[in-house]
Amino acid sequence: MKEVTFWAHIFEESAYKKIDTLRELMRIFYNKDDFEVIIIKSIDDSYGKIAAFEQEYPENVMLVECDATAANPQEIMLGYAGGACFLEIDDKFRIDENPFDKLLYDAAICDEDNFKYIRNKYTYILLGSGDGAFPYMREYEKQCLADYRDNAGHIDMHYFYQDIYVASKVQKLGIRHIYDIGSRVDGYISHLLSMGIFVTMIDVRPLDYEVKGLDFIQGNATELSTIKDYSLEYMSCLHALEHFGLGRYGDPMDYFGWKHALTQYKRVLKNKGLLFLSVPVGKTQRVCFNAHRIFRPMTIVNELCPEMRLLEYANIRGGKVSTIDFSNNKQFEKTKEILDEYAENKMGEYDCGIFVFERTSL
Repeated sequence: MKEVTFWAHIFEESAYKKIDTLRELMRIFYNKDDFEVIIIKSIDDSYGKIAAFEQEYPENVMLVECDATAANPQEIMLGYAGGACFLEIDDKFRIDENPFDKLLYDAAICDEDNFKYIRNKYTYILLGSGDGAFPYMREYEKQCLADYRDNAGHIDMHYFYQDIYVASKVQKLGIRHIYDIGSRVDGYISHLLSMGIFVTMIDVRPLDYEVKGLDFIQGNATELSTIKDYSLEYMSCLHALEHFGLGRYGDPMDYFGWKHALTQYKRVLKNKGLLFLSVPVGKTQRVCFNAHRIFRPMTIVNELCPEMRLLEYANIRGGKVSTIDFSNNKQFEKTKEILDEYAENKMGEYDCGIFVFERTSL
């Protein structure tokens, strides 16, 4: 199937100028793309101009004769056309006036995305016909049909806000080196690196490229066998804990994987060391096997206390960040009351919970 059918109705001698326009279009598009020309002829070609044009481009031009009184030459054209789109060369046609804005298409054989692509491509070829810097060449064509339907960018309602929030806190605290467990390289980690913060990252999966400022260790977060007791000042683990032990990322099956990882975090952090941790949270605690677990906030607090003290809790829901400061609260029961009340009355079924913990005296 051809992409475009250029067509013209020649019904009087004054319409011969349409042949000149068609010849100019042939000059621009010939050997560049897949099109055809149909001429509906309703006059005696005494000058041989139409015949000469047909003979010049026999593979592209089709001549159809019809009676001068034909009521609808477009219907005649459609009976012969092999194009998905159609452009009439009429008396008002001007090559220099965005002619492809008048391009039509047959919805039975061409959808809107392909139509827009064809229209834009032919417009581009026309606009660039006098320049050789970036000419259209079919062998390099790479169709992107529906990107115009997308938003300017895609935001994950957890990761996008979480990564900015935690990276900003790390920077404001003046941290220059942090150990990370399984957070996103193309989000949180890249934010830290752009701030000149050195990152040692541990993940069960391999990382096949080197990045300046990033030291990668392939390992299991539930063991952290290469890290000595009470040796780290700062750790982060964003939206990773919920996966440990479910096998999704090639890690060993471990029902208590999340608990074992938190035990390791307590082991390796030194006195006053900070842990930045995020997990999916919700009113209903559950496992969505094998994607992730969703926690009640107090499940995390119960597992880390009393060896660690909650300094701050932030909840992300629908792009809105709500923060609770616990830095001056040293009463565990009060922390439990506040978080349980928040979970029951303000939390959805799939929010992002961010915890900042401090390692207490050893």
